[in-house]
Amino acid sequence: MNVVFHHTEDDPDLHARVTGNIENLLDDETIATDEVALVSNGGGIALLTEDSPQREAIEVLQKRDVTFKQCSNTLTGIDTTEDDLLDGVELVSSGVGEVARLEAASYVYVTP
Repeated sequence: MNVVFHHTEDDPDLHARVTGNIENLLDDETIATDEVALVSNGGGIALLTEDSPQREAIEVLQKRDVTFKQCSNTLTGIDTTEDDLLDGVELVSSGVGEVARLEAASYVYVTP
């Protein structure tokens, strides 16, 4: 099963919840996951920046082959650049477009 998590909120409690949800999914022995991705847009960008309180959790999840994708549209008009993102975060042209593409490719949609 392929799963996409969609994260749009700038709320530290939700940042911890989404990383915890991903970890719980990966640890659930009753679910076979092939690919797991998180797509962030809007306020969700705070989860994927160098100063994210969830930085360590993100790095652990990356080692577990979770991919993290950030909407490049979000970078327009805010004081954040690609250089501010954690290593390994992939920029996509549109967060909602990426979610739609992944859903069309049979990813299960999850939002915290």
